[in-house]
Amino acid sequence: MNEAHVAEEVEVFEEKVPLTRDQIRAALIGKKHEGNSEIVTLFGVEIEFRQPTLGAILDAREDADEKTRTTDVFIKYAYVPGTQELVFEDTDRQTILEWPFNDDLIEVQKVVAKLTGIDLSDILAAEEELAENPLEG
Repeated sequence: MNEAHVAEEVEVFEEKVPLTRDQIRAALIGKKHEGNSEIVTLFGVEIEFRQPTLGAILDAREDADEKTRTTDVFIKYAYVPGTQELVFEDTDRQTILEWPFNDDLIEVQKVVAKLTGIDLSDILAAEEELAENPLEG
C-alpha cells in the first residue's frame, strides 16, 4: 500500500476546545456585527432594506401607533442599494401612507418579516379567516 492511500484511510479526530469568556466576548462584543439586507423593487425602483437592531425592535414595540411603526420601516431601514444613504425622511410619512397597498408593499412586508425573524404565516392566516368570515370571532 502506498503512503497516499494510507493517509486517506486514517481519520484524524480533533478535539474541540471550548472558547474562554474573553474569546467569546471578543467575538460578540468586541466587533461590530453586520445585519442582513435584501433588495426589493418598490413601484419599479430597487431599494435595499436592512435588518433592524435589537434596540430598534424593542423601541418599535413601545410605539402603539401602527402608522408610525409602519412608516418607520421605510424611513429607518430603506437604503440606496450598496450605500449608507437612507432613501426616505421623516417628512415622507404622509406620502408613504398614501401609497396604494399592492404586491410591492406585500413583498416589503415579507422581506421585513424575514429580516426580523417574524413569522407572518399566523398573521396572514388570521387575516384570511377574517376576510372569509368577517362576522365570526
